[in-house]
Amino acid sequence: MFCLSPALAEKRMALVIGNSAYSNATTLANPRNDARALADKLTSMQFTVMLHEDLDGQSFRIALGEFSEEALNADIAMVFYAGHGIEMAGQNYLIPIDARMRSEATAQFETIPLEQVLDSVRGAKKLGMVLLDACRDNPFANSMQRKDGTRAVKRGLSPVPVDGERGLLISFAAEAGSTADDGDTKHSPYTEALLETIDQPGMEINRLFRAVRAKVREKSGGRQVPIEYAQLPDQDIYLVAASAPPPSPAPVAQPAPPIIEDPLLLYIQASARRDLAALEDFLRRYPDHIRAADARRLIEDLKEGQAWAATQAADSADGYDAFLAAYPNSANASRANDRLAALRPPPVPEYTGSCTPLNGSMSVTGVPPDDTLFLRQGGGTGFRAVGELAFNATGLHQVGCANNWCEVVYGCMRGYAAQKYLRTGAGSPPFSTQQGKYSATGFAAGTRIPVLSGPSAQYAAVSELPAEATDIWVSDCDSKPGDPYAWCNVSWRNVAGWVYGGYLVDGLGRQPFAASQPAPVPQPVPAPVTGNSCFDLWYARNAIFAERGYCFTSAEGKKWFDNSQCHTSAPQLSSAETAEVNAIKAREKAQGC
Repeated sequence: MFCLSPALAEKRMALVIGNSAYSNATTLANPRNDARALADKLTSMQFTVMLHEDLDGQSFRIALGEFSEEALNADIAMVFYAGHGIEMAGQNYLIPIDARMRSEATAQFETIPLEQVLDSVRGAKKLGMVLLDACRDNPFANSMQRKDGTRAVKRGLSPVPVDGERGLLISFAAEAGSTADDGDTKHSPYTEALLETIDQPGMEINRLFRAVRAKVREKSGGRQVPIEYAQLPDQDIYLVAASAPPPSPAPVAQPAPPIIEDPLLLYIQASARRDLAALEDFLRRYPDHIRAADARRLIEDLKEGQAWAATQAADSADGYDAFLAAYPNSANASRANDRLAALRPPPVPEYTGSCTPLNGSMSVTGVPPDDTLFLRQGGGTGFRAVGELAFNATGLHQVGCANNWCEVVYGCMRGYAAQKYLRTGAGSPPFSTQQGKYSATGFAAGTRIPVLSGPSAQYAAVSELPAEATDIWVSDCDSKPGDPYAWCNVSWRNVAGWVYGGYLVDGLGRQPFAASQPAPVPQPVPAPVTGNSCFDLWYARNAIFAERGYCFTSAEGKKWFDNSQCHTSAPQLSSAETAEVNAIKAREKAQGC
């Protein structure tokens, strides 16, 4: 027997919420009274109670997060909620007081999924309970529009499956599809019955809720009947222990009946569930069965599906290469090849100490002095940017033009630029206030400074400058949010591209730092971002939000960013962080992420 007595040194946690003062619906009379009374009752039963009243959506999520952390180490964890609840598309949701609920499409973002509440108690060591006095009639039914255009939302809440759960009990104040009364007295009928019953000594948990059900049926004249969904532990559970019962006689051991196993049934069950481990176990035990070949094919299909899901999640060129090598005839092969083409950067020519001479007949025209011209992987804005040209770049070599795009070579860079920004023929290039001759600085003698294809560390290295280089011609510099130095478009002995301003100094000892920043202490240039995939951009953007306490809710977000210290769904970013996030989003859009 398993008696959870207050005298035992066990941890009991309870989250108690009463929502009465709804902003966009009629105020409920009793949830606050219900929550306060039950909180007092649970405190007397040695529960540590977290009591909240009239929670809006943000406060509701914060309260649930704080409770979830405490409940992880609890022996018994309970959530009690009194207020409005709703069912949409077979899923149940609890309604914060600030919800507007204008349509089913928006309501799912304003409400709290019951599944999140269940997750908060699933970590309890002995028993997790969710008690919902939330079946009151839906006040938004007449105003909400469902996705299929029909009026209203179902009354009451939907059943909750508990197959496969362990140590979980869910109690609804009314049967699925039915509503519960708010009550004409100080408490609702359900809470009143719960208060009269929950602390009775020696009341086993199953019997306790049967007693609650009987009291509610009696108080409502049969109109309201609570219902439970549960998978309880094998032992009896008591919230308040009775006196010790006399010892039970030892059970007489009975011989176990022989187990007769049907291999075909095992295969059918495993294949219906698409259970990879069960199918592999079936093959190990029955390799010559008539359905063994079918099991092998299904196992291969499942493994291929898992590999494809993992490849898509990683979203890297190496990952798609590995998938195609393992599954060349996969139905997803064409999608893998398409994504590989989008991710794979064009081959970078091996550095030989020089690049194509800057003596071509084309130059950049029509680009504002504070902007640059993208070089893309192909002829169109849908192709990934592989480099950038300064607004006054000259000496470009034309490879060919078609459909208003030209393939050009500029020193060590090669790509496609919009033809309207290119001209052929002689002419003086526009002047930049930062152009002139510079020398290399900040690198040890004998080492080399990376030259990139664009003005940021996200671009690929296309060449190098020796640490001793002088007379480096700078045609223009480009400031980036968050970088103390500008990035400069340079040419030196047929080497051309972009160099971080922290490694350049003019004859007066000045360095090209960003116009909005004071002259900083030189810092090492950040290493180029490898891969530059959609995942790299996604991670860089969300790392900024995580630093500001953003609470990630998606499974992928939680996988990469720690939610333990999060506190907001609307982080306040600095102007520099906002600019950086906007730049990353623009880059994601350009790559079709």
